[in-house]
Amino acid sequence: MKKSFYFLFLCFLSLSCSSYYNFNSFYNYHKNEPNVKSFQVPRYLKSIVKNSSPELNSLVKNITDFKTISFTECSPQQSELIIAQINGITRNYTDVARNNTPGDRYLVAVKEKGDQITSIIIHSAKSNNQKIIYLKGHFNPNRIKELSNNQKFEGLLEE
Repeated sequence: MKKSFYFLFLCFLSLSCSSYYNFNSFYNYHKNEPNVKSFQVPRYLKSIVKNSSPELNSLVKNITDFKTISFTECSPQQSELIIAQINGITRNYTDVARNNTPGDRYLVAVKEKGDQITSIIIHSAKSNNQKIIYLKGHFNPNRIKELSNNQKFEGLLEE
């Protein structure tokens, strides 16, 4: 009986200490707010794009999920909340690039499994506007580092 109680207690403790936020819950929570634009590529569209040409297939074959969400005219409190939530989500990620200057925040964070990158979060906060891109799949770490070093991700964040 005591072992069962300790086991249940440890399970409860480990669940309560784990991160509340993941990108999907963040996306679903914020996508219906005012001044928010969101976009998610549905699975059927990915299969259509993959089958349309070999070039497009090679471009998207490793991506299993793609989401983007933009916040315009955020209040200072909303900006702080979004930044805190993104920091919570990326707590178990590795920063590839981070810039935290006042009024201008830029982050590229990756989650790794072995020698593969399995997800990427790109976050830009300029004045009172924020944009976040989430990519899930299997990515070449050298290619991601090269794109980050050459600031190619910043082009994705422009409207």
